[in-house]
Amino acid sequence: MFKTELIIFDLDGTLIDSSEDIAWAVNKTLKQMGFDEFSYQAIKERIGWGVKMLLEKVLPKEKQDLLEEARSIFMGYYSGHLLVKSKLYPGVMDILNHFKNKKLAVATNKPFNLTEKILDGLNISGYFKKVVGGDGVQNKKPSPEAIEIILRELRVSPEKSIFVGDSLIDIEAGKKAGVMTIGAAYGFRGRRELEDAGADVIIEDINELTSLCE
Repeated sequence: MFKTELIIFDLDGTLIDSSEDIAWAVNKTLKQMGFDEFSYQAIKERIGWGVKMLLEKVLPKEKQDLLEEARSIFMGYYSGHLLVKSKLYPGVMDILNHFKNKKLAVATNKPFNLTEKILDGLNISGYFKKVVGGDGVQNKKPSPEAIEIILRELRVSPEKSIFVGDSLIDIEAGKKAGVMTIGAAYGFRGRRELEDAGADVIIEDINELTSLCE
């Protein structure tokens, strides 16, 4: 059991499965711009680095100069389609209630305004003492900046904190910040990426946190 005062969560692929809504918006963007669409799985594997990086990975290499146009089109689609298919992973509400007396926070590369709308829409915003979005830092994950802001503002040491995320960039950010890293293998990337990233612990179900943290 790990004695913790603060649990920081990634959002997409950790607290929520937003992959279908994101994939829908990506393909609407590509179709509008006259490019080939991607499979749902191919888009899902590219989520996590932020909107700009996601679009860089789906635009043709010779069309990267259209990135800002693509971003604007994507945001138009996605901002109105945030919660059509997106939902909490099984057990998330139970975990938030179980740990409600601890300090809970979110560190995501998703823009803050979209994150806020999603947390509000899923009725979980009240659980979190601090939420840092990708536009609230100079350097997004895998930089530790978002985690360091949370540690500083909530006045908790890295040694008493954990970060739960589903991707290499989450584990890298957590390690750089000096916190314990827990990989969510049920998320978008799977166990192998988390093992390769060197996650301290890997879980297949978010409910496993109850046996890891006290």
